[in-house]
Amino acid sequence: MMKIRKALTCSAATSALLLTFAFSQTALGSGQPNKKTDIKPNVVIIYGDDVGYGDVGAYGARLIPTPNMDKLAENGLRFTDSHCSSATCTRSRYSLLTGEMAFRKQGVGIAAGDAKMMIDPGQYTLADLFQQEGYKTAIIGKWHLGLGAGKIDWNGEIKPGPEALGFDHYFIFPATNDRTPCIYLANGRVVNFDPADPITVSYDGRIPDSVPGTNYPDGILNPEAITVYKGDKRHSGTIINGIGRIGYMKGGKSALFKDETIADVFVEKTEKFILENRDAPFFLIFSANDIHAPRWPHERFRGKSQAGLRGDAMVSFDWSAGGFSIC
Repeated sequence: MMKIRKALTCSAATSALLLTFAFSQTALGSGQPNKKTDIKPNVVIIYGDDVGYGDVGAYGARLIPTPNMDKLAENGLRFTDSHCSSATCTRSRYSLLTGEMAFRKQGVGIAAGDAKMMIDPGQYTLADLFQQEGYKTAIIGKWHLGLGAGKIDWNGEIKPGPEALGFDHYFIFPATNDRTPCIYLANGRVVNFDPADPITVSYDGRIPDSVPGTNYPDGILNPEAITVYKGDKRHSGTIINGIGRIGYMKGGKSALFKDETIADVFVEKTEKFILENRDAPFFLIFSANDIHAPRWPHERFRGKSQAGLRGDAMVSFDWSAGGFSIC
């Protein structure tokens, strides 16, 4: 079904949260192998959100099938005494890209959906390193490091963003899947944006309904509208796709993501980037939305684990990693 699943040859290193591996560009390309000293391996980081040590079969999980990650572990190197710089979304990503302990920088916490970018454009990043070595660089998936230099205009060009941090290409959602705005962003623009339906985002309170009935339902005022995934009081701002979110959003109906197809979209965009850049060295961060709440995987994954929706979301994440597991 998926070209990438037939195209990759790799060696791998894996941990419960972060999977990293490199493979020769000639495994994807059609050219002759280079001299050993000239080979620049392609590098992919697969980033899982809220994944625990015990969620992967290679580390002992029995209720959640993870055959693709297990294969990466079997053919690579397992880390059994590894540590992370932070157990929260924004800070861990900040440290991964900058090499700095995030708690040392004031203001780097769990970013709101409308936060300004927390990595300064002048900071040196992992993507800068690869870019300077002639790599094509990309991040696809969850971002959650803020965007812009101040108040974000979601209806125009949004900069600075990942392009200011060493990425040639990006396809992301701005924050995380339990926060507004529930949209995709590609290279400075909201994907599928309709100028006739402008987007407003607020983390300061409800957005005034200038035209009655045009706002999305509110989780406090309209709890009956939460029909898919019941959250707590904090996740009772704007309701999108029947799921309560943190924060408020108005407009952008044509740009909304569908929770159950996020994994498919990210994998599709990843395949496209790899196949377009297979003859040149590339560095890619695949930043999955799974298994972060709200956990609402595609129906084909539901019931595939013995650990409820959280386990099913992990099965979805393993499926996403499957494109990189053929060794």
